[in-house]
Amino acid sequence: MNRFKKHLDLQNVLKIIQGDDSEYEGCDSDSDEDIDDPDYTPTRKDMENDESSGSDSESGSSDLEDAQPHTGRQNTTSQGKNTFSWRKKYFETPECTFKGPSVTPPDNLQTPLEYFRKFITSEMLELLKEQTNLYSVQQSGSQKNVNTTVKEMEILIGIYLRMGLHQMSGNRAYWENDTRCPMVADNMSRNRFQTLLACLHFTDNNDLSNRQEGDKCWKLRSWLDMFRKQCLAITPEEHNSIDEQMVPFRGTHSPIRQYVKGKPHPWGLKIWARCSSSGILCDFAVYQGGTGKKTPLGMGGDVVVELCESLPSNQNYKVFADNFFSSPALIVKLLSRQIYFVGTLRCNRLAGCQLEDEKSLAKRGRGSVETMVEKEDRMVIVRWYDNKAVTLISSYCAVEPQDKARRWRKSDKAFVEVNRPHIVKEYNKFMGGIDLLDASVANTT
Repeated sequence: MNRFKKHLDLQNVLKIIQGDDSEYEGCDSDSDEDIDDPDYTPTRKDMENDESSGSDSESGSSDLEDAQPHTGRQNTTSQGKNTFSWRKKYFETPECTFKGPSVTPPDNLQTPLEYFRKFITSEMLELLKEQTNLYSVQQSGSQKNVNTTVKEMEILIGIYLRMGLHQMSGNRAYWENDTRCPMVADNMSRNRFQTLLACLHFTDNNDLSNRQEGDKCWKLRSWLDMFRKQCLAITPEEHNSIDEQMVPFRGTHSPIRQYVKGKPHPWGLKIWARCSSSGILCDFAVYQGGTGKKTPLGMGGDVVVELCESLPSNQNYKVFADNFFSSPALIVKLLSRQIYFVGTLRCNRLAGCQLEDEKSLAKRGRGSVETMVEKEDRMVIVRWYDNKAVTLISSYCAVEPQDKARRWRKSDKAFVEVNRPHIVKEYNKFMGGIDLLDASVANTT
């Protein structure tokens, strides 16, 4: 037990906090693995074949300015209906100045209730009231109509938000004498709260027109559509990130409940979301399970295309996503609407681009980089070595201008400056929109 009582001085604390951790811990080729992705079935043999194909490549120059435009190797392969040819040359950055409307913070901050009503409108509350009353009659007859009102629906939702800020072991605890929460108990009785929850409904079960074939969310579809409409009313920012979001749920009666290993809440409802870099939800789609059908872009690419349909074309928007979504074919698809993309890339989606392997980059030292540019200059693939290799793909930025990242070196027990490509800086800066949204939601649930 004495080994656990080791004195922690400043250097030991910094070593524990910083270590040799890369900015891409969890973003390597195996991260965000989803068994429902029809185009992703990685095996050890696949990874070994990919590494061996890259080991025969020439060592790339760290200074892309000195690279000759048409020297080095050339690789040609096809992915779906797209044919890609890769060359070792300098990536010409396209003219991608943002042309969309600028987004500035409001001069006067609104109250929480005013923000709430921007997303939960009176029309949505009226629908909720009508369907809740209707369901109570259908279940128990007219003599037991709950007769709720729009105001009471607002109070019910407000109570749930308050419960998220002040969590207890169960709903009853908010009304018990020893643990009573005045803000909850003073606004609604316990019996009324439980009655409304039992009757809460969003659509008429007896109306067959509501049951669209293949839609597992048909009971919430009207509310989801109205809520999405309010999200789409927000002016999108130049930089958007796309990722999955887990809504915690452990009930056993949901046909769309998912289990995602490694998440803070592994059991829940999966939502594909597009957020601005400031953490504002702009568009979303509820994941209802895989179809088993293979598409040219795969499940991840199809999600990005779907969520980008609500972005105006030809405005030079920038979209960021992790390696579950990224592929060269996706970049070509987005460029047809003048939307630029940056994302990490899996080793089995390189589309025949042979990059220097991780061992070779490690020998060149921390901060070494290897790039390959598509023949038509539509995209560039960059492999950067920090404490491990990470591969990124982009249609608008590459290595230059590089900056310095501060890293802890164990051998010297000191911080060192490591060269960091511009594409890495851009990804780290604008990919965190979903994380900001999750942090905000975690404070109210």
